[in-house]
Formats: sequence, structure tokens, C-alpha cells
Amino acid sequence: MDSDTLVPVTARTPEPFVRAHVAAALRRVRAADPRRSPVVVAKSLGSYAATLVAEWGLPAVWLTPVLTDDTVVRAIAASSAPALLIGGTADRLWILEAARATGKQTLTIPEGTHSLRVPGALRRYAEVLATVGTAVEDFLDAL
Repeated sequence: MDSDTLVPVTARTPEPFVRAHVAAALRRVRAADPRRSPVVVAKSLGSYAATLVAEWGLPAVWLTPVLTDDTVVRAIAASSAPALLIGGTADRLWILEAARATGKQTLTIPEGTHSLRVPGALRRYAEVLATVGTAVEDFLDAL
């Protein structure tokens, strides 16, 4: 298959679809400036690019990754590059033990849902977003 061919999502796994789209984006970034070192920032569905990201040796921020999928967990763990995993305790896809097993940096949001929303006033959610933003900023500064 041509590496620029976009693949539809299948019922079995979204990995080929996500991989094709992320690979195309990464090739465009590298073509525009071969000296540029991209960092992948992905939300849940994007975690199906973890194998590709590991193959490219890229640092990554995984927001609410699908840690119920062993392939995703193994790929994140196998990457030689730094990664930050962020998820909430009220998200059924966030498995803290799996996140820790990757050996990568983690941030767990108590009571955070899959959108990292927490119960209570909007102010609490804004505080969570500030915490997440600061963690991402610190991670990027350390690269």
C-alpha cells in the first residue's frame, strides 16, 4: 500500500487508519523542515499511533490514551523517547497500573473523566486544565 494512502477505520482496530494519517502528517512536517524534531500530542484515538511513534523514536504526550489495549501500552513502553501520559480516575480507559508499567511519566487526574472533566464547579475543571497545561509545558521544556 502506498504510504500516503488513507485507510478507513475498520471494526477490528482503528490502528491502520490512525497510523496512515499520523504518518502522512509526520512526513509533511519532515519535508517542510528536515531539522525539525516533532512531538506527537494525541488524544485517545490518536494513541493507536503509538507503534508508529515508537518506530520514529518521537517524544509524545498521550492525553487519555486507550490503556485497555495491550498493543497501545506495549508500544508506548517500547518507545525509546520520553512520553507523558495523562488520564483520569473516572475514565474506564485509564488504567493507572498500565500507565505506570510503560515506565513513562504519568499524570493522573482524580475523578477526571475521559475528557478530563471533574465533578463540581467549572472552576475545578479550569484548574485541571491548568494542571494539564503546566505538565505538558514542563514535559516539552525538558526535551
